[in-house]
Amino acid sequence: MLWGQKSVLIVSKDQRAEEFIKGAMPQSEFYPVHTVGNAAEARRTLRKTPINIIVINIPLADEFGAKLAQDCSKSCGVMVLVKPDMYEKAVYKLEPFGVLTLSKAVTKAMLYQSLKVIAASDEKIRQLEQNAKRLEQKLLELKLVNEAKSVLIERDGMSEEQSHRYIEKLAMDNGLKKADAARRVLDGDVCSC
Repeated sequence: MLWGQKSVLIVSKDQRAEEFIKGAMPQSEFYPVHTVGNAAEARRTLRKTPINIIVINIPLADEFGAKLAQDCSKSCGVMVLVKPDMYEKAVYKLEPFGVLTLSKAVTKAMLYQSLKVIAASDEKIRQLEQNAKRLEQKLLELKLVNEAKSVLIERDGMSEEQSHRYIEKLAMDNGLKKADAARRVLDGDVCSC
């Protein structure tokens, strides 16, 4: 998979629909494209293969497909294709899960544009998740440093400013991150005596 390409899983019992969906996916943007015929196969594939986008052609052979769409929406972008007479009911049921629902009366151009929206949304979500992890790590490091400063204030009678400078100097002198220097203080490995 090249940068910018999104892996896709098509779940459809209808081979003609599967070919139509594939025809809207240029390989330069959507690769690899996996295809399965039912929800059970889709779940097995998802356990062993990283997928960015799932396209479900409802109904499936072994279940309707709405539950599969809801379950998958937690980990990747999901698009569901439904018959025109079921469109409103499907939108009502799936929209709260972030599932994009299209009528089977869709053109290849509309399908491609919708896939691009899902791909862009998937990328944005992944970036937000990475940012959230970075922020969480920074908060943990800050918490460690603050705990170490409290220990230095209580144990060694330092001021807040002195304890802060002590941890910074300990980190700099030993080539450590502030959080690692704070861990040393908390573990009792250093003394400011």
